[in-house]
Amino acid sequence: MKRPFLPILPFLARYPFLSYSKIFEFTQEEILSDLEDAKEFVKTVLESDVENVTKPLKLLCSDCGVREECEGFECCTYPAKDYSVMLNRAEKAVLKWLRIITIVSNLDDFLRRRFAVRMSRVYREMLKAEMDDFLIVVAWDLGLRLDKSTDLFGYLKSYYVMPKPFAVDLVDYLKLAVRIKDESWKLVNRKVVKGYVYLSRDEFVRLIEELMKDKFMERLPIKVDVDLGVKVKREYKFESLPIEFECFPECMKKIIADLNEGKNVPHTGRFAIASFLINLGCSVDKVVEIFRNAPDFDEDKTRYQVEHIAGMRGKGEKYIAPSCETMKSWGLCIWNCEIDHPIKYYRRCLSERRGGGKRASKRKSNTSNDT
Repeated sequence: MKRPFLPILPFLARYPFLSYSKIFEFTQEEILSDLEDAKEFVKTVLESDVENVTKPLKLLCSDCGVREECEGFECCTYPAKDYSVMLNRAEKAVLKWLRIITIVSNLDDFLRRRFAVRMSRVYREMLKAEMDDFLIVVAWDLGLRLDKSTDLFGYLKSYYVMPKPFAVDLVDYLKLAVRIKDESWKLVNRKVVKGYVYLSRDEFVRLIEELMKDKFMERLPIKVDVDLGVKVKREYKFESLPIEFECFPECMKKIIADLNEGKNVPHTGRFAIASFLINLGCSVDKVVEIFRNAPDFDEDKTRYQVEHIAGMRGKGEKYIAPSCETMKSWGLCIWNCEIDHPIKYYRRCLSERRGGGKRASKRKSNTSNDT
């Protein structure tokens, strides 16, 4: 095996998913030889919160820096006291991660997405404590393009007291920021200079979190039978709602289906379904349950937002569900209902079903394929 550059080894012990882990080569037999610890770890991540209490490392060569011509760390000469110990720890961590990802690769999409969201959140908190130069390394490693023409990398020679901006390629930013459901991430609210979007340190780490989610969703081409016995609630019984789901317009059915599958529904979609259900008379508790399968579900935050929509907070005004025109502008309309509001669609459908009219049969046939 080619002798790896020293400074990356301690970081591989903490971040074994980095591409630098390829310095180690394992056979499929080695990976599959012992999967029990990996299964237990994955089950723990899926069923409960995982915390990491390890301290940040400060082993990068600031004098050398991270230069392309060095391919990362190869120019550095960090004097490792015990190379064999560092090598052994990194190797074990990488092998354990490969076993973990092997297990995750053989789960269904809902559980894989849940694992990716939770683990990326753990690593995000770890990255917040790392050195800025290591953040650059992780971003590069995950494929994020950064501006090299500004003084962004000036801190590799000297450290500043004030926070330093991170300049991210505009295209890369747009691909990742669209997933983050916050107004501040809209491009109109960002500083853009010569095709690069400027971010604070915390924002930069948040963007890396999205890249890690993609990384953790990748599958290894190793097939194994996995039965973790995971107890994760993933279905919502609409029979418990004081409404008739069959009369939901297609747009609302799609939002609920996506939430049930654990997909990251945009903020507009979440507001639409919450306000729609509230206007139909659903309780806050029932509406909160709808979001439980969302990958970033936080019960306290969700309940606060739903209560706000229901008029229980803020100015005390209940929000009206968005019109069809608004749904179209948000990119959430998927069906030509020939009506101008989802609530009207629901009430008309309900009236027709109870009246047994011809239009009821026609409408029912159009919606019977959705669950």
